Amino acid sequence: MSERKFETHFLMESIAFGLTDGIICFLGIIVGVATATADSRLVLIAGIVGGVADALGNSIGFFVSQATERAVQIRDTEKGNNTYIHSRREVSMSGIFSFLATVVALVFLLSPFGFLGVWEATTVSFIVGTILAFTLGLYIGNLEGENIYKSGIKYTCITILGAIVSYGIGVILHIYI
Repeated sequence: MSERKFETHFLMESIAFGLTDGIICFLGIIVGVATATADSRLVLIAGIVGGVADALGNSIGFFVSQATERAVQIRDTEKGNNTYIHSRREVSMSGIFSFLATVVALVFLLSPFGFLGVWEATTVSFIVGTILAFTLGLYIGNLEGENIYKSGIKYTCITILGAIVSYGIGVILHIYI
């Protein structure tokens, strides 16, 4: 059984996961809480609490996923199948990079609430989030060898759909709470 040497491009999987989840989750929190409360402080509180919880969840979830995949790779190799095995360092770093990528998304999307009013900040966060999602889609489309613009639009649409659903939930909460 031999571990493959550490590959930095492997970490792009954890970065892409952290960014994608962070963008969709935080944009949803921002739009939903802003719609329900129209209060920048509550958006910041919900965003920070939800962001840290999401980043920890992403980190632990991605680490467990990669550790499980490594165990399966080891077992396959022991059965005579020729397979690559994630190194222990890759598994550990995947959790760390997923956490950091999620925090980066949080910082980018919550920053406008530090210096703008709630609706202006929500608008800026929405624009930044969709640009980040489109850019991430371009990158992933390039990796997959598909049309990069189609991939960028796909990631943007998923992000916008999350914001629309969160907006609807925010409207309902505003009415009933």
